[in-house]
Amino acid sequence: MKTPQFWYSGQKPPVWTTLLIPFAKLYNSMARLHREYAKPQPVSVPVICLGNLVAGGSGKTPTAISLIKLLREHMIFLSPTFVTRGYKGKVIGPERVDDSNNAVFWGDEALLLAKTAPTYVSANRYEGAEAAISSGADAIILDDGLQNYDLQKTISFGVVDGRMGFGNQHVIPLGPLRQNLEDGIESVDGFIMIGDDQQNFMSKVPTGTPIFRAQMIVQKNIDLPHTPYIGFCGIGFPDKFKSTLHDLKINCVGFHAFADHHAYTMHDLSKLVNEALDKKARLLTTEKDFVRLPEFAKKSLIDVLPIEIIFDDPESILDFIRTRLTTSAMP
Repeated sequence: MKTPQFWYSGQKPPVWTTLLIPFAKLYNSMARLHREYAKPQPVSVPVICLGNLVAGGSGKTPTAISLIKLLREHMIFLSPTFVTRGYKGKVIGPERVDDSNNAVFWGDEALLLAKTAPTYVSANRYEGAEAAISSGADAIILDDGLQNYDLQKTISFGVVDGRMGFGNQHVIPLGPLRQNLEDGIESVDGFIMIGDDQQNFMSKVPTGTPIFRAQMIVQKNIDLPHTPYIGFCGIGFPDKFKSTLHDLKINCVGFHAFADHHAYTMHDLSKLVNEALDKKARLLTTEKDFVRLPEFAKKSLIDVLPIEIIFDDPESILDFIRTRLTTSAMP
């Protein structure tokens, strides 16, 4: 589904949203019961979890990619491996992601992760971790794992976009939170905040909770054609991509937002291409969207805007991880 505007608008929600209150309470109760009755299992290597407290759009996947690069660069681990559920894919797993299939099979996030490090898709994250360890992983980077309790975690990071914060601070469907804010904050060891704190996010976090700052930037050496563009994306918070295009002063003559993880059809692409041809423009989208596009004759009209996460102080998050690894007793 598309992200409801009232989740992040900062304005008083429409009167009709009061009808969602019972559903939000039920959702939160189910999330709490799931957590209380879960029995996470330990594995023989450290597990570093990255996730978000809100439903999509926080930049979790590029943050996981940047973090694993940092861990390898500083040789904290030699063979760290991603484990993910492969959201919207068809794989139950555990199975290692390869290039034999597309995003419909693996899920878009799994394909992006696999470009950087070995990646296992598994509905049961403990089984995915065991499969990765048996193939030589010396650490598990658990993608989107804050609300999953199959696996004991050594360190848990909550990724927060400074522009989004926690939205209206209500639980789904009344707001974007996947669980009560207090429970969510309690579940993390530290936060990674991307961009400036435009929503006063830090005031919600207890004193002493580490907050590591990072920036989302467009990858260097990207040479886009000097032409009008029509932007499109199907991500959790499409306005962020739209704002990025504006900030880069890209001549955007149109923009289309689809639901998060939207499965693009030939009808969608035909409409986009025809509009681009009419406006003598090209199409521009995210890496996450591009891997979901089927092959078609006019795909060459579509350019990708690749982004990356840069930590403001990488040594501080590395020191934090080193300390936690030292003080956390492995089974």
